[in-house]
Amino acid sequence: MTGHPPLPSDRPAAGRRRRPLLLGVLAVPLIAATAVALPRVAAEAPPTERPGTHVPGWRLVWSDEFDGTAVDRSKWTVRDGEPRDVDLGCNVDDPENVLVAGGVLTLRAQRRSIVCAGQPRQYTEGYLDTIGKASFRYGRFEIRAESPNGPTGSQGLWPAFWLRPDDGGKGEIDVVELPGGAAHHRAATQAVFYDYSPVKQDQRWAFPTGHPGDGFHTYTTEWEPGVIRWYVDGRQVWQRDRGTTPWFDEVFTKPYNLRLNFQVGGWLGAPDPATAFPADFRIDHVRVWQR
Repeated sequence: MTGHPPLPSDRPAAGRRRRPLLLGVLAVPLIAATAVALPRVAAEAPPTERPGTHVPGWRLVWSDEFDGTAVDRSKWTVRDGEPRDVDLGCNVDDPENVLVAGGVLTLRAQRRSIVCAGQPRQYTEGYLDTIGKASFRYGRFEIRAESPNGPTGSQGLWPAFWLRPDDGGKGEIDVVELPGGAAHHRAATQAVFYDYSPVKQDQRWAFPTGHPGDGFHTYTTEWEPGVIRWYVDGRQVWQRDRGTTPWFDEVFTKPYNLRLNFQVGGWLGAPDPATAFPADFRIDHVRVWQR
């Protein structure tokens, strides 16, 4: 260490000739040769990015790719034993209605008689939310999903991906609703609600070709201060802002949680004898980005 004299064993003996440093000179090429002979270690490959997760100007903050074998309970709550007055089914936490396999979440509606919180119901259905687990004030919200609905056999089936405020008060953003039946199956619905009086604004965007049940399609909503934009398969189809929606700033400036559900019945009509059960709403992913 600096500041201390060398130990006696480190000093050369008086009158002793220093030994030539030949050994040190010879050691250098040996070390170099040894280093060259060592096998090369391959550099670790950088982690691969899932297709579609990188969006310029946005940062991915939350997602579920449904890669496991069950619902990720750290992200979602599965509602159980819940009848609602807006539909005809019972939301159940049952592997026959809510299942994950092959990278897909399936919400399955079934014609099944059940007593649900004391009420007799004829259908079971699935409903997931992120209440108390994840909420967002502004962001880009996306689902890639396949509707169960076609031109026949889908009357009364109504899957959706939507957002509600954490405070339980006014406001709703529907990323997409996919009602069935001959009159509705070709369209994807976009909507905002002020309250359930109802005061709402919505549109039904019909696919130019095909329909939401002919395969997986991507539905996206970008919610920013003063504006909300909707996209289907990357194509902008609707927009709401302060000019179109006088109550915009009153309800769309607070945190919202996520909702995924498959409703049976409601104001678009009940199933008829031709409605096919079981019916599957299949979701490939749900992703959230923020600026």
